[in-house]
Amino acid sequence: MKKAQKSFKRSTIRRLIVLASLILLFVTLYLLTLNQSVCEFFATTISRAWITAFGTLLGWIPFSLYEMLLIVAILGGIAFVVIEIVLMCKRKWKKCLTALLIVAICVLSFLNIYTVSASFAYNRNPLPTSVYEEYSSDDLTVEEALSIAEYVIDQANLAYKNTEHDEEGNIVYPYTLREMSELLDKEYGKLEGDYFSSYTPRGKRVLNKTIMSELGITGVFFAPFGEANVNINSKLYLPTTLGHEMAHGKGVMREYEADLVGQYVCLTSDDPYIRYGALVQCVYYAINIVSQYPNTQKTVDQLYKSIDVGIINERNNYGAFWSQFDALDRIGEFFNDLYLKFQKQEGGTDSYTKPGIVEETGDKDDDDNPIVHVVRFSDTQNLLIKLYKQNKLVWVNFLSKLQQKMTSNC
Repeated sequence: MKKAQKSFKRSTIRRLIVLASLILLFVTLYLLTLNQSVCEFFATTISRAWITAFGTLLGWIPFSLYEMLLIVAILGGIAFVVIEIVLMCKRKWKKCLTALLIVAICVLSFLNIYTVSASFAYNRNPLPTSVYEEYSSDDLTVEEALSIAEYVIDQANLAYKNTEHDEEGNIVYPYTLREMSELLDKEYGKLEGDYFSSYTPRGKRVLNKTIMSELGITGVFFAPFGEANVNINSKLYLPTTLGHEMAHGKGVMREYEADLVGQYVCLTSDDPYIRYGALVQCVYYAINIVSQYPNTQKTVDQLYKSIDVGIINERNNYGAFWSQFDALDRIGEFFNDLYLKFQKQEGGTDSYTKPGIVEETGDKDDDDNPIVHVVRFSDTQNLLIKLYKQNKLVWVNFLSKLQQKMTSNC
C-alpha cells in the first residue's frame, strides 16, 4: 500500500512539474506574441519551418488530418467528462486526478505547438506594399475609378462566358482540388520578396462538408499540420477560398489579408476558372468605388445593368444554397470569434474585412446625393486600385489564350 502511495505521489509530482513547465512556456510565448518584431522573426523562421516540414511530410495524405483530429478531440472530450464523472461517483480520486493531469498536459502541449506554428503570424508586419496599400479618393480620379469598374465587369462577363455552367447556372470546374492547388501554387510563385514562405500547402477536401456548412465554415488552415482544408460547398468561390487558406500557409494569418492575397493571385491569373469567382466577388466593390464620386448616379446605374444576368443568377444561387445552412451557424461564429480574439484580432469575426472610411462634406451633388470624401477605401477596393496602379488590370482574352495553348501543344 505504501509503495503504491509513493509511486502515485512521485508520478503526480512529475506530471505537475511537466504541467507547470508547459504553463510557463505558454505564458512566455503569449507574452512574446505581443511584440511585432519578435512575431515577424518567428513567422519567417520557426513558424515557417514548422509549417513547411509538417505540410511537406503530411501533404501526401489525401484526407484532412485536421478533420480527423477534430473528431478525435470531440469524442475524447466527451469520453473524458464521462470518465471523470464516473470516477468521482466511485470516489476514485487518485485516478480522477491522474486523468485530469494527463489531459491538461495534452491540452497545454497542443496550445504551445499552435502558438509556435500559427499565433506569431497574427501580429507580424503588414502585407508588403508590392501587394497591398491603402488609398483615399485623393489618390484616384473618377475616370480611373470608372476604368477599374468597367474592367472588372467586362472580365467577369467574359470569364462567365468562357467557363462551363450546369443547367442551374452554377460553375462546373474541370479541375480536381489537387489540380486547382497546383494552378494556384504557380500563381503564388509570382509573388516576390521574402514576406511569403516558399512553401505552398496543397488543398485538402473536408469530408464532413454538411457539418462544416452548418457551422458556416468554408475553409480551415491548420498550422500544426500545414494543411489548407476547404469545404467544396464553396462552389462559386472555391478558388478564392482555397487561395485564402493557402495564403495562411504562406505566412499570412490575419483574415482580411489572407482574403486579399487569395484574391490577388486569382485576379492576376489568366485561367478563367481561377479568375471567375474573384471577379464576381469584386464586381460590386468596383462599382461602389465609382459611386463615391459626385454626379455618378447614372453611370453607376449603367454599370449595374452591364453585368451579365448569368452572374447575377449564380450569385443568387450561391446565396440561396448557403441560406439553408443555419442550424449551427451561431455556434461556429461564436467559437471562431473567440479564437480570433484570443489571437489578438480585436474585431473577432469582423476582422475578415476592413471597411472603408468616408467623411461627409455637407454638400450634395446634382443627383441630390451627399458628397463624401473617402478617407480610406475598403480592403477589396484598395486591392483593385493597387492592381490598377501596377498595370496588372490587363485585358485577358481567354479564347485567344486557349488557342495559343492548343497550338503550342500541337
